[in-house]
Parts: sequence; C-alpha cells; structure tokens
Amino acid sequence: MIRVLIAALLATGATPAFAAEPNGEALFRRECGICHVQGGTGTLMLARRLGEDSALLAERRNLTTAYVKRIVRYGVNSMPRFTRAELPNADLDAIAAYLTRNSTPPAP
Repeated sequence: MIRVLIAALLATGATPAFAAEPNGEALFRRECGICHVQGGTGTLMLARRLGEDSALLAERRNLTTAYVKRIVRYGVNSMPRFTRAELPNADLDAIAAYLTRNSTPPAP
C-alpha cells in the first residue's frame, strides 16, 4: 500500500515531505523566532545577560552546533527544552547549521 502511494506521488510530480531537506533559516524563524528575533523575549534576556552584541542568535559568530543542540534539548534558565517529538532531530540539525553558519572555531 505504501509503495502504491509513493509511486502515485512521484508520478504526479509531488515530492513527499520527508524527501525535502529542512531549511534552517525558515525553521529557526518558525520554531524559535517568537522569542529569538529583534524584540523577542529571548533576545531581550540574552542582551541583559550577555550584552547587545550577543543578543540576536542569528547574528552570533561564537555558537557551536553542540551548544545549540544541548540548549534546545535541555533548556536553560527561561528557555524551555524541546523534545524530539516537538522538534525532530533533522529540524534541529538544520537550525543548528543555520545558527553556526558564520561561527569561527575557537582558537586552540
């Protein structure tokens, strides 16, 4: 039955949702933007704790993939944790890649 459905989708030119590669920026805006864009609560809290230059996550240059994933999965302070059911690993990978796209590795 599943093979028939997939064959029908492919025959019509439709791409199954699971075949699409996640867009990190779009996912960040959809899943994180409510708090982490200009004027958002998360941005205001980060500005208070870390300074204005570290407030907007999408502009930071010091984030690592491991750090982003850890904060998302476990939360910190007022940042809630997000389970794999709420944010699948593939989506989190795409968000982490987007947020670390401009990061420079720490000096040895």
